[in-house]
Amino acid sequence: MATSGTYVTEVPLKGTAEKHYKRWKSENHVFPDAIGHHIQNVTVHEGEHDSHGSIRSWNYTWDGKEEMFKEKREVDDENLTLTLRGLEGHVMEQLKVATMILLNQAPT
Repeated sequence: MATSGTYVTEVPLKGTAEKHYKRWKSENHVFPDAIGHHIQNVTVHEGEHDSHGSIRSWNYTWDGKEEMFKEKREVDDENLTLTLRGLEGHVMEQLKVATMILLNQAPT
C-alpha cells in the first residue's frame, strides 16, 4: 500500500528574510558557482529568472548520479514567499507530487 501525506519542516537560517527571499527569487542562477558539487546548472525555459510563472530546470548530483528537476515558480513579493511546483524529473519520480514553499517569516 502506498503512503501519502505532507512533510513540513522548518529550517533556521542566518540572515534576514529579505536576504534569503532575494537569493531564492533572483540569484539562484549563481548556486552552481557557490555549490557546484551539488548543483551544476539552473536553466530558465520560460519567463525571466525572477518572474511569477517562470519555468526552470535544475541539474544536480544526488547520490553520485546526475539528476534533473523541472519546476514552475509562483512569486509572492508581499509575503516574501516562493512556491516551487514540480513538473518533471527525479524528484517527481520519487514523490509523484512535489511542492516546496519557501516562506520567510520574521522571528516572533
